[in-house]
Amino acid sequence: MIESAGGMIPFICHVFLILFGGFFGLNLAFNKNFVQSNIGFPSKDAMYMGRPLGFMMTGMVLMLIATLFQIGSFTSANEVLGVLFIFTVLAFCYNLATTLKILESFDGNDWPIKHAIRPLIPMVVILIRYFTL
Repeated sequence: MIESAGGMIPFICHVFLILFGGFFGLNLAFNKNFVQSNIGFPSKDAMYMGRPLGFMMTGMVLMLIATLFQIGSFTSANEVLGVLFIFTVLAFCYNLATTLKILESFDGNDWPIKHAIRPLIPMVVILIRYFTL
């Protein structure tokens, strides 16, 4: 399994992305207080907006698991990681623009920098995995 992932570092990155995405995906989909308390969106509508994102992230994690264990004909995670990388780049750019007040936040309040840093975590892991293959 480690050899099919491309070595030890890409394998560790793959497992980390499964755990990181699984945590956020399942919490966004099923934890009603996660969006309000941990991400900082106090409205009830934010909870319902986070659910589709949680199910999308959970689906991406299932695809990563399928590529890790090579279930069926899923042997390459490059497409899944490419989509995840594009998503994290766009999320980082949007959050950075909102933090720097280039774009207005949804509630008019200041946007904390922690929202811009969160997408960098999986982005850096994907870059590490890409450059170590």
